[in-house]
Amino acid sequence: MESTWFVVADRSGAQVYEVEGPRMKPTLRPLETLEHPEASRPTTDVSASSSHQMMLDTSGSDTEKDRRFVRQVVDHLTHAQQRRAFSRLLIAAPADLVGHIRDMSSRTLTRAVHREIIGDYTNDNARALTERLRRKRWLE
Repeated sequence: MESTWFVVADRSGAQVYEVEGPRMKPTLRPLETLEHPEASRPTTDVSASSSHQMMLDTSGSDTEKDRRFVRQVVDHLTHAQQRRAFSRLLIAAPADLVGHIRDMSSRTLTRAVHREIIGDYTNDNARALTERLRRKRWLE
């Protein structure tokens, strides 16, 4: 039987679901959460008495941290695919994250991707995601 996984991700983490049931009435079963251990955290405020503020360009280090997290997600999906845990994959994430996932994926994993959904749906619960799957026909 064909198994479909749905990955919903942003820069701070990824939620992996298994899609169950018929395409017109799917349900999502949460499988696991992958957290980005190095996700940017809010920095402490500079003292109000300070007359100068130092601005640091951390975009390079943040990009490298993001790439390590994407590598973690891709490795996890690759291992799951090798175990035959899924045959089809849906990925919902911001455009640049989807691009990084695509760039780091093997040809075999790329072929399993049924749909790439651009957007941040990480704040949606399983019920809201299920409704989106059905309404937007992402499984077709």
